[in-house]
Amino acid sequence: MFRSLLGKRFAISLLLVCALGISVGVSAAAQSQEDSKPQTVPIFVSDFELAVVPVKPSTPPSAASASKKAGNEPPSLYQDSDTPSEQARLLVNFFSKTLLQSLQNSKFTSAKQSGSRPSSGVLIRGVFAEPDAMNRIRRALLGNDAPGGKFLLYVGIFNLSRPDAPLYDLVSAQTPDPRYGPLITLNNYIPLAKFEIAKNPSEEDVRKTCAQIVANLTALLANNPAAFSQ
Repeated sequence: MFRSLLGKRFAISLLLVCALGISVGVSAAAQSQEDSKPQTVPIFVSDFELAVVPVKPSTPPSAASASKKAGNEPPSLYQDSDTPSEQARLLVNFFSKTLLQSLQNSKFTSAKQSGSRPSSGVLIRGVFAEPDAMNRIRRALLGNDAPGGKFLLYVGIFNLSRPDAPLYDLVSAQTPDPRYGPLITLNNYIPLAKFEIAKNPSEEDVRKTCAQIVANLTALLANNPAAFSQ
């Protein structure tokens, strides 16, 4: 009788230990999953690169810059009468501001990159570009008479815990064209996305692009939690 009772108590104790172990394991797994959420990675935003002509050209503006919003379309970010440097400043600043706001709306801890390069987290960099007549990618040159009505915006995601890497490289053999910046080659070894955006976009155009950048980033971090862990 005593041995039977002792055996029952031992079995109950063993079950309690097993249950406790399962509970601890589930809690640890839940905590691990919580720790690997994309939003735990700090995000830094760099101003997207956009070059301008030195002075506003005296030639008539291109079809892209001269076109007006019609009907109920939202107003553009800048006026045709603004100098190229003013246009670039408005466009770049609004992108940075909107991207930071989109990140914060998605519960990311984000900040504008300033000073030295952080040692951990993610850095978002971008460059405005255009294809030339031979479909080669060039740095965009705002304020000149390039024929296209849209920019190509290339956005790269950089892991700050790894060595610094370029977003693009200059092509060694350049063929200058006054309508564009230099020829470039994009870095295909980093997560890179391409967007088309009007040369004088509306605020809503920029918001949609930034929302897509954040969605891409969230998916990347969720699929590669260990690569970006602190």
